[in-house]
Amino acid sequence: MKKKEKKAVVRKKRDWKQTEKYIMLFIFRIRRNKLTAFMRFMTRIGDGWLWFLMDISFLLVNISAGLALCFASLLQLALHVVLKRLFTRERPFIKHNDITNLAIPPDRFSFPSGHTAAAFAVAFVFLYFYPVMFIPMLVIASLIAFSRIYLGMHYPSDVFAGGVLGFLAARLSVYFVLLLDI
Repeated sequence: MKKKEKKAVVRKKRDWKQTEKYIMLFIFRIRRNKLTAFMRFMTRIGDGWLWFLMDISFLLVNISAGLALCFASLLQLALHVVLKRLFTRERPFIKHNDITNLAIPPDRFSFPSGHTAAAFAVAFVFLYFYPVMFIPMLVIASLIAFSRIYLGMHYPSDVFAGGVLGFLAARLSVYFVLLLDI
């Protein structure tokens, strides 16, 4: 790679980081007390305990769906923890003085969003087993993802990566359960 090409890549990366910061600052302009309370509620829904209860409940109702939910949850958890340790991207409110957080982070690093990965993993498992419930689950997953940006916990790219990770975990889990033919 030539010097000019390297400089262009560095400049584009810097520009993207600035764009993410400006997106977050734009979102922060809509912060209101009631909306903040709702976003905190959505983030709490995205905490792992709710997904764990759902996974266990579905094991009792539909063993295939329950197994897919369990596998997807475990897979996305393992992958997002490994990726966080690999990338060690600091949370936006740590890196930027003008970005404030409105929640307590579960850990130090932001990439990818574990809350988002878990929510999208569940939503995409529902797409296969309960298609009628996919749109409501997708809305919930999207609100959880947005809440993570709104509360200053994640950059938009963290949330996007979490969504992709959740989708991939769900696809692999559904495929695995279909191979088991339960």
